[in-house]
Amino acid sequence: MKSRTSLIRVQRFQVEEIQRRVADLERMLDDFRREQEDLEKRVRYEQEKAGITDEGHFAYPTYAKYASMRRDNLSQSIDELSRQVEAERARLADAFEELKKVELVDESARNRAKAESRRREQAELDEMAIGLHQRQSATAS
Repeated sequence: MKSRTSLIRVQRFQVEEIQRRVADLERMLDDFRREQEDLEKRVRYEQEKAGITDEGHFAYPTYAKYASMRRDNLSQSIDELSRQVEAERARLADAFEELKKVELVDESARNRAKAESRRREQAELDEMAIGLHQRQSATAS
């Protein structure tokens, strides 16, 4: 019983750890997306300010070039991070499944132990009732 309890505790810890990792990755993903949107706004602002939208133009704003490159790098990072989030979610689903299996085995074992205990109690009560009946029958005769 103690080993099952320890196993359940370990499984829960693993599930919680993966949940924390998924939450951290999702926060990073949200941060990257916000930064990407901010960079997009900055690029548009610089383009409007300079009146030039062609990145190949010799007078294209330097900051807009930098922000554009940074935005593109963030897009790649977002794609990679999205794949990591999906992989962690799959691991989380597997960990939940394992936890449920262990919990079901533990619950089944507990139910069997309770049923066995009730069966023993009932057998003792039956034995006492039979003994009482036999004594009453013996004294009545």
